[in-house]
Amino acid sequence: MKTCAFKIFLTILSALTLSLRAEVNVAGILGDAPSAPADLSGLPGTGPHPKIVTGGFSVNTSSREQVREFYNAVYISSAGVPMNSTAVTATCLPGTNSPTFVNVTARRINWFRALAGLPAAVTFNDAESTKDQAAALMMSEHNALQHVGTWTGWNCFSSDGTNASANSNLALGNAGPDAITAYIWDFGANNYEVGHRRWILYPQTQVMGTGDVPVQGTYNSANATWVFDGNYGGPRPATRTSYVTWPPAGYVPYQVVYPQWSFALSNADLSTSTITMASNGVPVTITKQSYLTGFGENTLVWYPSSLDPTTGTLFPFSGTDTVYSITVSNVITSSGIKNYAYTVTLFDPSVAGADYAPLLISGPIQPTVNGSNLYSCTASTNPAITGYQWLVSQATNGYLVDNALNGLANFTISPAPTYSIITNPPVGSGNCFHLAHSPAVPQLLQLNEVLFPTNTTALYFKSYLGFATASQIARVQVSTDGGSSWQDIYAQPGNSSSESVFTQRILSLASYAGKNTLVRFNYDFSTGSYYPQTTPTVGWCLENVVVTNSLQLINQVTNATAATNFVFSPAQATSYLLQARGVIFTEFPTDIGTAKQVSAIAGATQITLNSLTVTGSQVKINFSLSGTAPSFHLLQQNQIGTPWTTNGTAVLTTNIPGSSFQFTTTNGPVMRFYRVQTP
Repeated sequence: MKTCAFKIFLTILSALTLSLRAEVNVAGILGDAPSAPADLSGLPGTGPHPKIVTGGFSVNTSSREQVREFYNAVYISSAGVPMNSTAVTATCLPGTNSPTFVNVTARRINWFRALAGLPAAVTFNDAESTKDQAAALMMSEHNALQHVGTWTGWNCFSSDGTNASANSNLALGNAGPDAITAYIWDFGANNYEVGHRRWILYPQTQVMGTGDVPVQGTYNSANATWVFDGNYGGPRPATRTSYVTWPPAGYVPYQVVYPQWSFALSNADLSTSTITMASNGVPVTITKQSYLTGFGENTLVWYPSSLDPTTGTLFPFSGTDTVYSITVSNVITSSGIKNYAYTVTLFDPSVAGADYAPLLISGPIQPTVNGSNLYSCTASTNPAITGYQWLVSQATNGYLVDNALNGLANFTISPAPTYSIITNPPVGSGNCFHLAHSPAVPQLLQLNEVLFPTNTTALYFKSYLGFATASQIARVQVSTDGGSSWQDIYAQPGNSSSESVFTQRILSLASYAGKNTLVRFNYDFSTGSYYPQTTPTVGWCLENVVVTNSLQLINQVTNATAATNFVFSPAQATSYLLQARGVIFTEFPTDIGTAKQVSAIAGATQITLNSLTVTGSQVKINFSLSGTAPSFHLLQQNQIGTPWTTNGTAVLTTNIPGSSFQFTTTNGPVMRFYRVQTP
């Protein structure tokens, strides 16, 4: 019998002098997975469901590009969303969390289920979520995890909380989407059967719940995810394959592959089954975990013997697509002994593969100002595409020089530091940007410009890394997906000493040519020892930041279309950049396609008389304008063939700026002809 309680402790040692360093050791902890319910009465899953938080995900894992888009567009969208909780752990107030945070937690569940080939439209039941909120509060306040047992000494005890504890996955040090990922990871010596993963990936489940509390003072964050509904043990729905594996067969982003691999098959006996595993054809020595039933479908678990599944060990990835071949033999089923074979290909979703086909735009290179200029893009082959977005930006010079003399005019700092970001440099004169770990979280100095690099674009800066540990890393990062994900183009860990001079750094952005590119300086820190001081000799100082040979994109507007066509009507004669991207599952934009740079020109000016009305002694002449005109004149004649004369008393008014106008004049003879002229 497995035990059900697990405690963790938060240790913070503050530095008092420069020779001391602060130490932070905070790790997410998973206790045991909950045991299968013995009684289904009272579980959610019958009657009308409250609402579909996110639904109907599906993905073809044999397509590298579809999986890549599914990860970049959907998985990443559920990261970094603030909880905005009203919970107060110290006073045992469960509180509530923002609907957006709750929604992205469900989104993360359905993302994993879809990649595993399961029905991916799990809903959250409000009643169970309320109970889970109480359970998460109990776990956070008591700094322990427990499904059932004696609750003496649990200060935030409640019947809702204990009810949820028995029916939920529980986590400390993780919350929301991160907790869901932790359940799939299922690390820890006590989780050799990956029970948390098995409940998240149980095919029959349709209704779950969730509760989360944030870090508050010495109280850890916590999550409770209700995993049982009335469908437990019911008819098994259709799945991509008869078995459920993690990682699943096909292409899988390396970020969601963990040391423990699993193979589940309903109603099968896997107790004497064997596993073989190879990496790009090279055999991998594996360790088979003890076989344990009673957690979702019967499941076989193993891990490469070189890895440690009891800690937060990451699965190794070389940076290039890696194929793992798996064979599971001697599986006892109702139809006899069977063998199963499949392959898993780990890949980097930030790198496009051979099946990537960027959307290409066709249309005029010189659209007319205020004209109806038709453009179209190639159609995506992804069946999850439900529409398209067209991004229109003005393209201007992106040349930048910033010597920190103008404050943060060109940058945004987050989170807000407790010290002055602009300071005198530790050596030399002038000013510098100073990044330090106060508080001990990554300090992000992001360039406000959206760059559109060329093959010769470069980023220059002078760098001074002061006292910093190996856990404090000076990084320069770029993002080509609007800030959803970032890649290092420069990284320098500290070595517990200080540099003596500023060093010139030159980083090429040529590999990002033709892509919308964000740039930031990230003084990074996650766990370990660190220097918390804020004097300029501690941390990272930057000066003389320069960007060369790049365009800058401004005044970006996004237009949604159901089809691949777009009518562009530029407001002024200048340079524009047109880009298109697909949208999957109605709300998740995919990669931006190949940009088309155009130069809008003033078209031929055309004036169209729309109406002429006579009211009493007044004549009103309405007309519209295509193109541009500096001024207008009303001309008139009383007889065809006679000279046109200018009506100097007519009054001009504007109906619609730039496109529709009206002349008002006094009525004349029985017959009179009018025309509008522009110089």
